[in-house]
Amino acid sequence: MQSGNYSSIPQIQSARSIYKSPKTKFFLIKSSSDKNISISLNFSIWATTPKNENKFLSAFIENDYVILVFSVNESSKFCGYAIMRSKPGESKNNNVYFYYDDKIFRGKNFDIQWIRIVDVFFHEVTHLKNSLNDNKLIKVGRDGQEIEQMAGMKLCDIFEAKFERMGAFTNFNKIPQAPKIMDTSSNRMIDTTSGEEQKDKIKLYPMNNDLNMNYNTFRKLYEESKYNLTNIYNPALHIFPIDLTNMSYDDYIDLYEKSLPVWKQKMEELQLNCNYIKQ
Repeated sequence: MQSGNYSSIPQIQSARSIYKSPKTKFFLIKSSSDKNISISLNFSIWATTPKNENKFLSAFIENDYVILVFSVNESSKFCGYAIMRSKPGESKNNNVYFYYDDKIFRGKNFDIQWIRIVDVFFHEVTHLKNSLNDNKLIKVGRDGQEIEQMAGMKLCDIFEAKFERMGAFTNFNKIPQAPKIMDTSSNRMIDTTSGEEQKDKIKLYPMNNDLNMNYNTFRKLYEESKYNLTNIYNPALHIFPIDLTNMSYDDYIDLYEKSLPVWKQKMEELQLNCNYIKQ
């Protein structure tokens, strides 16, 4: 993939340059709970079964991008998509654990980078079939089911169309620069961005220092508070429970700016609760 400065390219086009790359693989991820999705959003990681690990590792080595399309079991929707950023077992957050039936799941963590956090309901994609799964509907499949490339692209097109209608073109929605060079020892294209540039990668919602807390604190706050996946990562929906897809871009920005002071207060309350729990 060619190097380039994506800051001058519209966000939608930059996202499309990722999922429309000829060397992109798509996989379906079925999460047992939105709790695990929340952990993933906060720590930019995921973990899967050994069978899927081998599959994902091969795809990661052989392709420019591996896109994971997420859905929570029994939610009747996809909740977003992300790209793999490391091999299984090579995450910077190996001390963070996911859960299955309230038991710790000890699959190997790997780093991911969320591209979109947008709900796409299954009834919106009934026209998409997966030829790699007996031509069944794209929503059907076990965790780790590969999605045929063209179907994956069309699904991501729907994510982008919904994202665009939300009018969510803010500084929180940067698409990463992706300059790469060939690592001759592993035959793998590697990222050449510096540590500081890494910090400026995708920020879909206010995932800044206000939300970056240690894992144990995050787990306790999640379990003991009313803040769930939606209102942790989209303050506008928590404060103004309305359908953003029916709003204009200007209305969305105005609403978001008005929500910031209240959201900041909410986060301060969460931090106070956090300090209380730690005591």
